[in-house]
Amino acid sequence: MTQTRLKGPERRERFLDAAAQIVIEQGVWAVTMDGVAARTGVNKSLGYRYFADRDALLEALFERETQVYVERLAADLPAKPNFEAWVRGALKQWFRKVDERGELFMRLTSDHGPLAERAKAIRQADAAGWSAGLQRAYRLPEPQARQYAWFMVAGLAGVLASRTGEGDEELIDTITLAVLAGAEALKAKYAPPKT
Repeated sequence: MTQTRLKGPERRERFLDAAAQIVIEQGVWAVTMDGVAARTGVNKSLGYRYFADRDALLEALFERETQVYVERLAADLPAKPNFEAWVRGALKQWFRKVDERGELFMRLTSDHGPLAERAKAIRQADAAGWSAGLQRAYRLPEPQARQYAWFMVAGLAGVLASRTGEGDEELIDTITLAVLAGAEALKAKYAPPKT
């Protein structure tokens, strides 16, 4: 049987896949260049062609997992989504992500080692994005929009804990209605009147 030589991007993906398996099985701390090379059946020096070191490998894995969510959400949203569509779309894609790669993604985002700052930056970017959306859609002042956005980001952990594997549409409806009602209440209290 003839073995086909992998091209650079395919080999890089294999390294990421091997790192993902190690994270799932043993945790982020267990990923080493030696271990990834052993899983892919190559010399570890080959891994250094694609990643400067273990931390760069983990960063690339984190980025790949995050990018899947971002691309799916963008593809799923209507051309000019309103705030409700963003909330529903984000929840739907988040649930999908957790169902497909939840163990990996949760380990990556809850790491207290080399990925801690990256995970924190993602949460901050998420909160900033939701804050901007709340400011546009509900004319909320920045402080209240930021506070509510952080509430939304932090509340996602509770949402995931409440999932039973059934009734995701109802759960999405419940959360969306709660988020929109909260935004409306904040608007009534804090938004400047229309002139």
